[in-house]
Amino acid sequence: MNTGTRTLLYATLLACRAATGSEAATIGDPYQHMRLHWQSRLVGDGGTAADAAIVNTARRHLDSMATAPDARALWADAAGWHQPNGTAASAVITANYTRLESMALAHAQPGSALHGDVRLRDAILHGLAWMERHHYRAGAHAYGNWWDWQIGTPHRLANSLTLMYADLPADLLARCLAAIDHFSPDPTRRTLPDGTPGPDAETGANRLDKALIASLRGVLGRSAPHIAAGRDAVAGTLASVTRGDGFYADGSFVQHDHVAYTGSYGRVALDNYAKLVYLHNGSQWPLPATTLDGILHWVREAYVPWLFDGAMADAVRGRRISTESQDDRHTGRRILASLAALAQSAPAGRADDIKAFVKSSVHRGLLEGASAPGSALGSHDLRQLRDVAADASIPAAGSKPGARVYASMDRALLHGEDFGFAVSMYSDRISAFEYGNGEHARGWWTGIGMTTLYTADRAQYGGHYWPTVDAWRLPGTTTDHSGKGLPPAWAMLGNRDGWSGGAQLDGYAAVALRFDMRDVTGSDLRGNKSWFLLGRRIVATGTGITGSGAVETIVDNRKLSAPGSGVLTVDGHVRVPSIGASDSVARAGWAHLAGSEPGGGIGYAFPDGTPLQLLRETRIGSWRDINAAESSTPVRNTFVSLAIGHGTHPRDAAYSYVLLPGADASTTAAYAARPAVTLLENSNTASAVRDASIGVIAANFWQPGVIRLDGRDYLSANSPASILLHEEPGTLALGIAEPTQHRAEDVLVTVHRPVSALLEADPRVKVISLRPVLRLRIAPAGSAGRSLIVRFSVQP
Repeated sequence: MNTGTRTLLYATLLACRAATGSEAATIGDPYQHMRLHWQSRLVGDGGTAADAAIVNTARRHLDSMATAPDARALWADAAGWHQPNGTAASAVITANYTRLESMALAHAQPGSALHGDVRLRDAILHGLAWMERHHYRAGAHAYGNWWDWQIGTPHRLANSLTLMYADLPADLLARCLAAIDHFSPDPTRRTLPDGTPGPDAETGANRLDKALIASLRGVLGRSAPHIAAGRDAVAGTLASVTRGDGFYADGSFVQHDHVAYTGSYGRVALDNYAKLVYLHNGSQWPLPATTLDGILHWVREAYVPWLFDGAMADAVRGRRISTESQDDRHTGRRILASLAALAQSAPAGRADDIKAFVKSSVHRGLLEGASAPGSALGSHDLRQLRDVAADASIPAAGSKPGARVYASMDRALLHGEDFGFAVSMYSDRISAFEYGNGEHARGWWTGIGMTTLYTADRAQYGGHYWPTVDAWRLPGTTTDHSGKGLPPAWAMLGNRDGWSGGAQLDGYAAVALRFDMRDVTGSDLRGNKSWFLLGRRIVATGTGITGSGAVETIVDNRKLSAPGSGVLTVDGHVRVPSIGASDSVARAGWAHLAGSEPGGGIGYAFPDGTPLQLLRETRIGSWRDINAAESSTPVRNTFVSLAIGHGTHPRDAAYSYVLLPGADASTTAAYAARPAVTLLENSNTASAVRDASIGVIAANFWQPGVIRLDGRDYLSANSPASILLHEEPGTLALGIAEPTQHRAEDVLVTVHRPVSALLEADPRVKVISLRPVLRLRIAPAGSAGRSLIVRFSVQP
């Protein structure tokens, strides 16, 4: 292709980028339109630190690249083709194409110092030809990780071909597309190593990855069937599932059959939804309106609730928390960029809601460092986020305060006015954690009731938190410190007791976990744990704690912003003021940990006076400790922890405490003197609390039993259940859930008081009597642990 033709194509690209969507759609060649549209997204606008980094990265790869015809590798440091670990060897192929893509991006980006550089162009074409000839070609046999052959490499290759299209020899383009056809021919099926279709259907994020690859392959090869196949594969990921991978009716997202993964594979899925909408929008192959509706439904139900001030909760990021470059705020930026992109195609009202949420997150400092090298946000994404932030017509609106239970992935969350809280659990359906590819090597306790608390200290879970925190003393867990060595790869580390979940109602929740460690760490530790999410107060209780080792419950283990920060006060006295200090308090009534930002403090109240173990320590680790592919450079952090000791060989030990996010020391002391929450019961029968200030009674029945109020029977259940009652003037509502998700028989619930009339009821709830006591029959079979809600009118 001559210079004049290339110049014309670059001019066409710039014109397309400047055009509105409707103007771009008038371009006569539908394939060229889609290709230039995609290239516009890849190259962005230029002018950010990230774009400068692209040029520097391309220069580094260009200068170190071997271009001799007989070279045995393109780069000496990315040539591990014959490693004994086949997974690592296949990753080398993707790594090579990633480098070629970064070089192609610098070559194609208008305004780049390497834009149109002949030496760079020739090196890229040489690299594409060399890789096709030696490694990624039609007829080759895959080894190692299937993902590299069917997703990682073809995605990078398709982007590179898009960026270099004007300079590609026709035969090289054809050979590269033939390689993609060989390894990733059908977006709905997993391919066998020899390139033939296998028996496994693609699901979730993997299916969407392949849908994008199929669409791009169709664009590059001018193949309408490929484009249509990519478009049509999307709808199959949107219907809710009842088992395995995908979205569940309650908004849960599961990948690998049994792992909560909204913020990892789910993030990839959302990224691909946004890309597919962008690529197909205005083309001859648009996504159906029903598909866009489905995507926007999951945006609201599955993604938005898990963002706290723009940070994606680590509770739903799985193995990804062990990757240094992908902390919670990095992931949050990626998700918000996808939301901003989807808002461009959403109907007006829904677009406004998405933009308002994005603006709220951006205004909380989320874009600090977003244009730095390694942030993974290109200029296209940054421009969209900054446009939303700067639009005076868009009001900022964050998540609505309230609690929510995601029973299908054993997670629960609470949004406060200025804080967020999450609980990570496991069951016989959801694994305690996942280890694989050398990632998440110390994940043992991350799903055993771990809690994460997001306050004004927005860097709490960044800044090397995960390689430095004591992985056997995570906040919220009741631990015997078991779990040594490397975990089994890709294993389902389940709970022999299926109890995990809870009831939600009117923004409040009763959450519960009955845990048994035998199939996770091999320990005999077991017990019952509850969290009552009551607006600005979080009540945590435990009962039946039994084990043969030394056991403690970690109230908190907080990373400090600086070694001397985080003053810890217990009952008015400063404790553990220096690094390395430890202390014990025989009967603590309250404690307070000062925050690094206004509103970042945390109060802790102990209703019955609790023995506390306190520690301030500096811990050193490396990312290599938790991820075999990461750096071994030592990193350090200082932590303050509060723990309730249960001794050695505890039998039926118990605990209770209240978290007061954002409280200062005086507010905490005042709460401890006059607590709003009353602990009604904390036994092996039930855990129950009452918050009279908000009209809530919440109970987790571990077995049939009765909760008493003011010396009289008040609430009873004939089987295990989570029940939440909320009384407001003139009404009484109940939310009832069966967290084991196994019970086929009806659950009988009695509230020992009269009600006037039924206002509304879930079809699974039948009213037996309204007076003199309220009796209900609940049919939980098939409810998947969701809350069944019923409301009544009551006399004042």
